[in-house]
Amino acid sequence: MRHPRAHDVDMTGNPYHCVVASWQQRGACVPGPRAATARVLIAGDTHGNLDWIGTLCKLAVRHGCEGIIQLGDFGLWPNMRVLRSENRAVINHGWLTAVAERCTTHGVWMRVIDGNHDAHPLARDAFPVDDAGIRSLRDGVLDWADRGAVWTWCGVRFGALGGGVSIDRQSRVEGRSWWPTEVITGEQIDALEDRAGAQGLDILLTHDSPVLPGSLRPLSDPVMAADCARSIRCVIDAVARTRPTVVLHGHYHVGHRAVLDFAHGSVRVDGFASDEESHDPHGRSWGVLELPSLGIVDAWR
Repeated sequence: MRHPRAHDVDMTGNPYHCVVASWQQRGACVPGPRAATARVLIAGDTHGNLDWIGTLCKLAVRHGCEGIIQLGDFGLWPNMRVLRSENRAVINHGWLTAVAERCTTHGVWMRVIDGNHDAHPLARDAFPVDDAGIRSLRDGVLDWADRGAVWTWCGVRFGALGGGVSIDRQSRVEGRSWWPTEVITGEQIDALEDRAGAQGLDILLTHDSPVLPGSLRPLSDPVMAADCARSIRCVIDAVARTRPTVVLHGHYHVGHRAVLDFAHGSVRVDGFASDEESHDPHGRSWGVLELPSLGIVDAWR
């Protein structure tokens, strides 16, 4: 069966009708693999870069991946035309539709988490959450694992904890380009732990990291440094309470690896760079996650 294309429409003009039907035939109208094994492309920050998202879709197909996991600062932003002309903030639905069209053109799905630069309040108002903590952005093609979400793919337990700290927030405008809801809260970690239950997690997807990448230095601004340190401690707390063996994160615009020791055992941390480093074949803006082995195949291999 051919993959649905962006120009496929139903009689109501819905370009996703064929895509939704195809995912429903696989068992559920949600993104995600259905077989016992799968490859999934992992991508760092995309910052609303539609061209790079289209490239990620092509890379996913090239490397045998069914879909994409994106690690925050995706591009859940306001519609700037409405913001300027009507002075009201609403989510940019047109951009989300364009992302979904890129995905459907290549026959892949995408699940994202949120970062510090996403418009969390606007997106939460626009898209209802299900019992697992998932918010559908475009049915069957694109969704958002909000903070505290937990799900299982290929027998692997995933959890999501987006959010982080904007070190450039002084140059941003609250409600237009910065939102206080960027910070991780104790309630969100509690929700993650509750959903993970006694079984815990295998993989925790975060925007921030449980460890500062070794190539970076702490900030000189004491207030900002304290805020960033608190965010890292929140991720450490989430790891300790949900007991994953792997953490995948974005945020720092550098690729890195680390192994951390926790009470439940060693935790492998894999960090991914952003669209801004995508020109560098060794920049680690993306990689391939193999399920259920949890192995990562890096972009340059």
